[in-house]
Amino acid sequence: MRRESLGKTVLPINYNLTIEPDFQTFTFKGKVLIKAKIAKPSRLIRLNVKELQVLSAVVNKLPAKTAIQGEMVTLTLPKSVKGTVLITIEYLGKHNEGMYGFYRSKHQEQYILTTQFEAANARAAFPCFDEPRLKATFDVTLIISPNRMALSNMPIKQQKALPGKRKQVIFHTSPVMSTYLLYLGVGNFKLISTKYNQIDLRIITVPEKIKYTALALQYTKTFLKFFEEYFQVPYPLPKLDLIAIPDFAAGAMENWGAITFREIALLGDETTSVMVKQNIAITVAHELAHQWFGNLVTMDWWEDLWLNESFATFMSYKAVHAAFPEWDLPLQYFEDTIADALSADELESTHPINVTVNTPGEIDEIFDKISYDKGGSILHMLEDHVGEEIFRKGLHLYLKKHAYKNATKEDLWKSIQQAYGKNTLIELMHRWIVQPGYPLIEIRKTTQGFPIEQRRFTLRTKKFPEQWSIPIRYATSSGIVKSVLLTSSNTILPDYSDWIKLNYGQHGFYRVKYDPYTLTRLGTAIRQKMIPTLDVAGIEDDLFSFTIAGHLSVEEYVHFIERYCLNAAYPLDASISGHLNALLRLFYGHRVYPTVQKTSLFFHVKVLQRLGWERKPDEKNTATMLRSMTLASLGLLGHPETLQQAQQRFEQIRRGHTPIDPNLRGVLYLLAAWQGQDQTFAYLLQRYQREQVPEESRKLLRALGMFQQKLLLQKALDLSQSSTVRLQDSLSIPLTVSGNHHGDSILWSWTRKNWSLFLKKYSPGTHMLSHLVHNLAFISTPELKQQVQEFFRKKENNRDDIKMAYKQLLERIDINISLMERNK
Repeated sequence: MRRESLGKTVLPINYNLTIEPDFQTFTFKGKVLIKAKIAKPSRLIRLNVKELQVLSAVVNKLPAKTAIQGEMVTLTLPKSVKGTVLITIEYLGKHNEGMYGFYRSKHQEQYILTTQFEAANARAAFPCFDEPRLKATFDVTLIISPNRMALSNMPIKQQKALPGKRKQVIFHTSPVMSTYLLYLGVGNFKLISTKYNQIDLRIITVPEKIKYTALALQYTKTFLKFFEEYFQVPYPLPKLDLIAIPDFAAGAMENWGAITFREIALLGDETTSVMVKQNIAITVAHELAHQWFGNLVTMDWWEDLWLNESFATFMSYKAVHAAFPEWDLPLQYFEDTIADALSADELESTHPINVTVNTPGEIDEIFDKISYDKGGSILHMLEDHVGEEIFRKGLHLYLKKHAYKNATKEDLWKSIQQAYGKNTLIELMHRWIVQPGYPLIEIRKTTQGFPIEQRRFTLRTKKFPEQWSIPIRYATSSGIVKSVLLTSSNTILPDYSDWIKLNYGQHGFYRVKYDPYTLTRLGTAIRQKMIPTLDVAGIEDDLFSFTIAGHLSVEEYVHFIERYCLNAAYPLDASISGHLNALLRLFYGHRVYPTVQKTSLFFHVKVLQRLGWERKPDEKNTATMLRSMTLASLGLLGHPETLQQAQQRFEQIRRGHTPIDPNLRGVLYLLAAWQGQDQTFAYLLQRYQREQVPEESRKLLRALGMFQQKLLLQKALDLSQSSTVRLQDSLSIPLTVSGNHHGDSILWSWTRKNWSLFLKKYSPGTHMLSHLVHNLAFISTPELKQQVQEFFRKKENNRDDIKMAYKQLLERIDINISLMERNK
């Protein structure tokens, strides 16, 4: 397929953009003056537009004829032009409710206007050259009512009154940047502010939520200081706004100097649960990292999206760990990022980190765990391989060389290789970026040492040709740690220890399959606490995937947990908990279910005995979060004491007399629903409709998908698509139902019945439709698989932004079917 690109014939230099929104009709008038350079004489100029009505177009005073096809407008001139030109276009647009372009968002009975342009929706706000490599400066003017605040990337330069109770707000000229980073906002906002090195820092939200902004302001100041020192490049803008938006499809968006957030990703206070508090910190740090990686230096085309997202993922944990070492972020990085990426990338239908994309829909599909988490895992491995200081020096070189420009993966590798001083790095990293998947290293003990060999790992047995250069660190039973670079398909580690643990420290992005003898010796070492818990989590995570792939039976996996891993610490305990719950979800009603159920009950009771119900002074965040996971697991297993305690505490919430730990409220709502009937449903819904705190609102909404009665689950699914639930939150209930085995018989039929509505409701720019496809990954019968195939074979049910999700769904279903067959 040919890339949908404007090419390089016309290069924008500056946009002078004036927009006047109408809050009554939710339409806007726009005028854009684009100063551009045309390389060779041409009568045709092509720009991007989406859902705009072009009223007139003039180029250097020459009137142009306009013709729109798809998301492109062609300006045809009476004669050729060349060199520097001025393109003037007047147009009309609409403030949609779809959370893309220049859209409207409702709070209470008022509206704000805000933008979401990534990846290709700046064209829905103004005609433009809407590609990341086509950078320009921006002069923005907004014409609005006097009682509203206007926001953009830069500070306000001038305001003046206009006739008709309007005001004109003119902003300073922006730096050179890509169209997707432009921001426009209009509304009745409130803010709090501080300064850092003469930079104005502001947290902005709707007035009723201003009391939840202080935490984010503190984080912003802390992390901005960290990044300036780490990158040795000052933040280049005079101000930095962080803006909470009531309706927002993603978690956050890194618009330069005007970052937007979903409310739950920015708003909180000291009473916020540790999970949400951590998420706010990590999200703020992620978006701040983008101000350098993405904004200052931008990928040349979307195939290098990972240059933005992987670095922001990797750097966010580094920044938060520097500020809050007691949170154990390096351990959480394995569980949240590396393990997640390994799980996503073990499908045949995965994609390389560096992936060819042609259409806007295909671009939207790669905002996934490969671009974010796998890329972040590869950077983690690279930093460990070259050393932290060399890695950091390479980033300095990269940022300084490509500031205000575009870059590719090769540019990054060259900079790090320059700092490394060896010319092997580009070759080493190339395959990790352009090949799909990752290696499985098989190791066995022999009299000659430990032979190892690599091949690509997938959950199915098909053989693939991919090979990698793999930095391997390993520890031995004698306590020695060694490193080797595996550059061929196999080699022998000349060591005669009793056992070897590969991927020591879990820095490498690969799985390890041990022969039975070595695995047994490792198990004994685990039981004797000779191996760090992070490394044990790596072993366990690999064994779980081998179980899904058919290398182990479910009983063998469960036996290993029972024999060696019951006295687990973080992240091993969280990993085991998640995996046992996944097996319980898959095997409900099947032969092996009682075996997994028995082990899960025993394991989680031991964890609860260690943690108790109450949070202790100076307790680790990881322990606090694990408590909620444990209580949920025990409750869903039908553990009587847990259900009884949960019900008593839920009643305390209903009566409102006793404060309840905010870290427990979510699991208490969930278990109340699990045990509840119509009355509990009504109560949770009523609370949700009244709730103003974003975190509490999400917990209540998710609980509505956890009832056991099919009629209530159907009611909850229908509610998710009603006006009661914001569009941004409308996938929360279907996600919960997909994890509830009582919803199996209704979720697929509900999805199929409402699919035409979903196609209209979830614009490609929101990345939301693919989540509905992935929600069906619980399907495990050939009959339902056939229904899914027949449904999505129809052209009217497909779209560019779900093609990959559909392929991955079919593969997951096949894997489920094989897993059921093997474990009959």
